Amino acid sequence: MADTLLLVEADADARRAVGDSLERVGYDVLRAATGEQGVAAFERDHPDVVIVDVQLPDASGLAVLERVRALGGAVILLAPSEDREAAVRGMELGAETFLTKPVDVALLGATAARVAEKARLSRENARLRALMHDSAGAGTDLHHVPQALADVERHHIERTLRAHGGNRTRAAHELGISRATLINKIKAYALDL
Repeated sequence: MADTLLLVEADADARRAVGDSLERVGYDVLRAATGEQGVAAFERDHPDVVIVDVQLPDASGLAVLERVRALGGAVILLAPSEDREAAVRGMELGAETFLTKPVDVALLGATAARVAEKARLSRENARLRALMHDSAGAGTDLHHVPQALADVERHHIERTLRAHGGNRTRAAHELGISRATLINKIKAYALDL
């Protein structure tokens, strides 16, 4: 399944050229011409990576970056090479990285792949943490053994002996130990069977 990218770029020619190039290398590309369209597309389609031009007609690309990040999105910021301040501010606001315009589409594609993989790993990490949290809430803590090994062994011997009506020979056979070893364990655990 191809990664989905959302390209938020005001310039129609750049939006078409960059989007088409990214599609040729295997991405599904959504396009938006304004910040509002970009945020709406993110909320609707949840793309893997959002690529935002810092210069948009209706909003600053930095404002779009902030909104998308607040919704959990991964963002690559595109900034003119002379606008270092916007690039630095974008990194402070949580952009995964920034690339200068005009953008090298091969570099953008490789960067998008890295950012998409990082986003996938982050989502998987969050999913696993939630599972661990849910398991802990259900009385199962995945970080420690709930009983000592001796307690587990004692319980298993007890259960096996009961299943065989106290017959030590059959219980020893099922447990894979000798009858003498079983008798010694019954004494050690002070089992009353």
